[in-house]
Amino acid sequence: MAISDRVVELIPGPAFMQVATRSDDLWPAHAWVVGGEVHDDHQTVTVFIAAAASRPTLDNLERNGRIALGIALATHEAYQLKGTYISSRPTTDEDLARQEKYRAALFASALAAGYPEETARPFTLGFAYNPGLAITFRAEEAFLQTPGPDAGKALP
Repeated sequence: MAISDRVVELIPGPAFMQVATRSDDLWPAHAWVVGGEVHDDHQTVTVFIAAAASRPTLDNLERNGRIALGIALATHEAYQLKGTYISSRPTTDEDLARQEKYRAALFASALAAGYPEETARPFTLGFAYNPGLAITFRAEEAFLQTPGPDAGKALP
């Protein structure tokens, strides 16, 4: 499955993103994502989460390997990728630079959508992200999640 160009465009920013995993007994865990990238194959994705919030997510990934990435703009356009965990590692200086660009794009997007600065700042620039963890997965399914009659439909 190749990730659509629209989703590829959003992942580096300005989309709000969360990863979701589940335990063996179906308890969910999620973590805010602070930046990411789609690799050249348009199937592999790396996202960055705060190391402090990573243990439940990593535990689940190591047990069952299933991951979902929610991707949403401040305007409510939204997508979801589901896939299989490949690896994780500490973030690098290059990742941190990517995250700074992501945070700036996210903040600008929230302002452009009409959110006042005092509301937008904590939810865009206020994310804890360093030290961070890079999680890489292979996307296998993609869904439209924008509210409306097509929400939940698989993307081609």
